[in-house]
Amino acid sequence: MTESIAVSSGKGGVGKTTIAVNVALTLAKQGKKTLLLDADLGMANAHLVLGVNPEKTLDDFINKKTPISKISYKINKNLDFISGGSAVHSLLNLENTERYNIIKSFNEIKKTYDYMIIDIGAGADASSISFMSAANKIITVLVSEPTSFADAYSLVKASYLDERLDNFGIVWNMSNNDFQAKNHFEKFSSISTKFLDVKLTYLGCLNNSKLIRQSILSRKPIIDNQNIKETEYFEKICKNLKNLKSNKNKSIKFFED
Repeated sequence: MTESIAVSSGKGGVGKTTIAVNVALTLAKQGKKTLLLDADLGMANAHLVLGVNPEKTLDDFINKKTPISKISYKINKNLDFISGGSAVHSLLNLENTERYNIIKSFNEIKKTYDYMIIDIGAGADASSISFMSAANKIITVLVSEPTSFADAYSLVKASYLDERLDNFGIVWNMSNNDFQAKNHFEKFSSISTKFLDVKLTYLGCLNNSKLIRQSILSRKPIIDNQNIKETEYFEKICKNLKNLKSNKNKSIKFFED
């Protein structure tokens, strides 16, 4: 069965899409059949990080009734990509029924992939939480800023109260070093678990890196580079995903009948 993993954040600008793309590429590099779904609907930009320009997007599924299996774009032999559509007005304000249809549509390809990574929109709006709820596991990305702390807590709280999501994997981005990242995680975890009945699991960090910044600007994912230390960040995150528990909430899930 395909394991679906939503990559979320309380606010924009924390590197969520970069992490989603490179985690997907890392899993594919490890021989896992992987699908990357850009579910930041209407504001999608994962294709920019990947350096590709797919002809079809989720807009073709919703408005042109193109089967979900026909809109994927092949990145390499193990990774397929579905774009959410950038600046597509019709995707910005989907009804609950349309989101439900997107989630259910993945049943037709349930035996195709080992993993699906879902890059969802930042924040705690209805669209983001519905896609988080439909995934087996959740990654939440933070940086060491007060606004990131506050907004990530709001996201965890909203998804727990609204959908009973209680397991979150945390990735700390743009840290100065591993010690600083782990220390900030401990503080965030202490505050979150004090007021909410949730479990936070530390998956790893990405330290400040000129090479990662360059990879974003050049539209060449860091995982495509060979023999550089930065790829170890994503390998560690993927390894630690095994320690992250799935959410057992009762809402509709990707790849379930």
